[in-house]
Amino acid sequence: MENYFLAIDQGTTSTRTVLYDSNFTALDQNQIEITQYYPKPGYVEQDAQEIWDKTFLTISSLLEKNGLEASQVISIGITNQRETIVGWDQKTGKPIGNAIVWQDKRTTNYCKTLQNQGVEKEVIEKTGLLLDPYFSASKLRWINNHFKEEIVNKNTLFGTIDTFLLWKLTEGAVYATDVTNAARTSLLNISTLEWDQDLIKLFELEKINLPEIKKNADHFGSTTLFGGKIKISGMAGDQQAALFGQTCFEAGDIKSTYGTGCFLILNTGNQILRSQNKLLSTIGYKIDQEVVYALEGSIFVAGALIQWLRDKMKFFLSAPESEALAKTANGNSEIIIIPSFTGLGAPFWNPDVKGSIHGISLDTTQQDIILASLEAIAFQSKDLLEAIRQDGAEINSIKIDGGMANNDFFGQILTDVLNVSVQRPKNIESTALGAAFFAGIGSGYVKFNELPDIWKADKIFSPEKSYDAKYSSYLQALNTSINK
Repeated sequence: MENYFLAIDQGTTSTRTVLYDSNFTALDQNQIEITQYYPKPGYVEQDAQEIWDKTFLTISSLLEKNGLEASQVISIGITNQRETIVGWDQKTGKPIGNAIVWQDKRTTNYCKTLQNQGVEKEVIEKTGLLLDPYFSASKLRWINNHFKEEIVNKNTLFGTIDTFLLWKLTEGAVYATDVTNAARTSLLNISTLEWDQDLIKLFELEKINLPEIKKNADHFGSTTLFGGKIKISGMAGDQQAALFGQTCFEAGDIKSTYGTGCFLILNTGNQILRSQNKLLSTIGYKIDQEVVYALEGSIFVAGALIQWLRDKMKFFLSAPESEALAKTANGNSEIIIIPSFTGLGAPFWNPDVKGSIHGISLDTTQQDIILASLEAIAFQSKDLLEAIRQDGAEINSIKIDGGMANNDFFGQILTDVLNVSVQRPKNIESTALGAAFFAGIGSGYVKFNELPDIWKADKIFSPEKSYDAKYSSYLQALNTSINK
C-alpha cells in the first residue's frame, strides 16, 4: 500500500492542501479562496471559522478524490500566513471576532507611541523585529482590549493561524505553535526561544494564554477527523517553510517568494545577523537541537498588485494573462508604480505611504501599467537585495518560488533588475513542500541530510540588460511618495 504526506498551506488569499507521495512528489491539491474583509481604511480581517471550514474541506475532499484512507497518510505538515492573529473560546472553539491579518494597520499609532517611549531598541534586540503593526503583539493587544471581559477571559486562547488550525485538528488536545511563527509575534526572545516576560509586559498581555513553542519537526499530536488517526509532525510559518522547501540549508543560501507579498530570506547559519538596514533577524528553522537563523526582507505587495489589476482595474481575467499583455507594452514607457497599498515594508518601514503611479501620459496603455507593475515588484526586491549586501552578505544567485515564479517574463525582468542569477525549481510551491519536509522529518520517515537531493532546477534566468536607469527613476518616485 502506498503512503503519502499532506501539507496544509493556509495563505493570505486561499487555503489549500497538497498531496505528496513518499518521495515528496506533488500528486494533487485542493485550493479554496478565503474571503478578505476591509471594515475600515487600514483594517484587514478574515473569518477564522471560514479558514478552518475550508481547511477541513480541502483535506477531506482531497482524500476522497484520491480514494485514500487516513492510515495511508504518514503525517500532516502545516504552514500558514504569519503574524495574522486570532482569539477563540477553548470551550466552544468559536473565534473572538475576526482574525486580524498581517497586512492590517490599525495599531500604527500604538506602535508609534511605543517608539516615542524609546523601547524599540529593546524589542529589536530581543526579537529581531521592529515596532510595526505588521507583527502580532500589537494586534493581540487590540483584540484583548477591544472585547468585553465576559468575552475575553481565562477561557480565551490566542494564537497565530497555525495554532488555531492545530487546535481544531486535534479537537482541542494540543495548544501549540512553532519557533518560526512565535518569532513573528514580537513576544519571542530569539536567543532563548522562549516567550519573553518583559515583552509580554510591554504589550500589556500578562494575563492572556499563549501556546507551547515547539520545533518545526516535532510531535504536534494527531487528528482523527478524517476516518482514522493521522500524525501531525511539521509546522512552520510560510516563508520559513519556503526557505526549507527550497533546501536553503547552508549559510548564505537565499530564496525569494512571490505570493501576496514578497519575502526574501537569507540563511545566516547559527548566528543572529543584526541588520543595519532595517531588515529582520528571525528564526529560519529548528531541527532537533540545531537552530538556524535568518535575515528577512518583507514586501507587503507583490502578487497582490497583479490581483488588484485583475479584480479592481479589470485589466485581465486571470493572472497568467498579465505575462502576454506585458510583453506588448512600450519598452520605453516611463511609468513607475509604487505599490504601497498597505504602507512600505523593508527596508523603509513606513506604514503611512500610499500607493501611486508616476509618469502617466496620454499614450499610457493598460499594457504599460502591467509591465510597470512587474517592474515595481522587481525594484522592491532590489531594495531588499541592496540592504542585504550592505549588511555584509554576498549574493550571486537567488531561488524563487510562489505563484509569480510561473511568469517567465517576470523571471527575466527580475534577473535583469537584480543582476544576479535567478533559479526557479521544478516545484515552485516550495511553501507546501517545506511543510511536507518538516512532517517527513518529524514523523521519522526521512532524515534531514536526505533532502537536498530532492531539489531540482526547472529554469535558470540570467541577466541580459541593465535596469539601472529605470531603477534610479523608481527611487526618485519612491522618495517623492515617502516625503509627501
